[in-house]
Amino acid sequence: MNKIKILAFTAALTLCTSTAVFADGNTLDIDSFINTAIQNSYDVKSADISIKQAQNSYTSDTKNASSYSDQLDKGGANLDRYTRLQLMENISSSQQQDKFSEYKYGQIKTVAENQVKLSAYNQYTTIMNDKDTVDLENQKFKNAGEQYDSAKLKLSLGTISPSDEKKAEADYISEKNQLRKCQRQYNSDIQSLNKIAGIDIYTQYGTLLKDKLTESPYIRSYSDYLNDALKNRAEILIGQKNIELQKFKYDVVNGVFSDKQSVPNRLAQANVDNASDSLEIQKLNITSEINGLYNDLQVKTRILGSKKDALNLAQTNYNTAQIKYNVGVLSRIDFDTQAANLKSAQNDLKSAERSIWMAQIKLQLACSIGIDTSNLSN
Repeated sequence: MNKIKILAFTAALTLCTSTAVFADGNTLDIDSFINTAIQNSYDVKSADISIKQAQNSYTSDTKNASSYSDQLDKGGANLDRYTRLQLMENISSSQQQDKFSEYKYGQIKTVAENQVKLSAYNQYTTIMNDKDTVDLENQKFKNAGEQYDSAKLKLSLGTISPSDEKKAEADYISEKNQLRKCQRQYNSDIQSLNKIAGIDIYTQYGTLLKDKLTESPYIRSYSDYLNDALKNRAEILIGQKNIELQKFKYDVVNGVFSDKQSVPNRLAQANVDNASDSLEIQKLNITSEINGLYNDLQVKTRILGSKKDALNLAQTNYNTAQIKYNVGVLSRIDFDTQAANLKSAQNDLKSAERSIWMAQIKLQLACSIGIDTSNLSN
């Protein structure tokens, strides 16, 4: 008798704990959350600092340019070519370098923002899947509790053996442990999301305001995605600006060392060539990346059909079970099992739709300015 009381108390306590996972706390609007995450992002703040430094350098170099110009005028023909080149670079090339740096870090900042956005969205879809799993496990735990209660009653009436009652108890305990495991995973993933935003990791959310899923995906042609990426990516934009910068610097050098075989001229030309080669390499890397993301989206989309078929079958089985239960030819336990199967199929479909949405958003961001600051040289 004491054993039964303890198990009943444990069941009530566990159910209270399971509902507390989603009770109280704040409303989580993931899009507003991302704004906070971007504001607190170290990479975004670091890019802002670099932009400001480039602006300050430009202001300083602009002020110093007149002094270098005076030195160039005063030296005239008496200056050796290396000194003349250094002064000319200080007058013009330094300012162009500053402008390039400001532009580059502006692009890096936007990529860093996309990086935060993608990370938050990815974690959020994981949490949505976690929530569905906890809901399902709550349902299964409730069913196991009812089956265990039924087994205890039947044992007292002598209609089942003690081993049958023990099996029902073991199933009940197993479902309880599985529910707790899912709850812990949900809480852990919430903490990981909070870390992305740089806020208190123990912040809880009573409501997840928006779901992120795609029910009927629209996929453009691969060439459309690739063309967008080769036009919009930060690697391309920065690479093109770098070529312009290196050509400007070459013109300055060529104005003093016009001999194509001179060391300064050859070094300046090598910088132009290296900038062009780097851009071509970036184009190849981006092509490979977009190809992988496009294929991933297609694979995830193909799975969607089978998930919908599975849900339709589960819905049919549930409808049949409901009719049988209503007319008294199916037990409540068997009916609850079909209800859990339906919930599981619904979860599988939504998980697949969220996976497609994530694949789409990742491809979309990859075809804009980009999603990975590690691809950009700082």
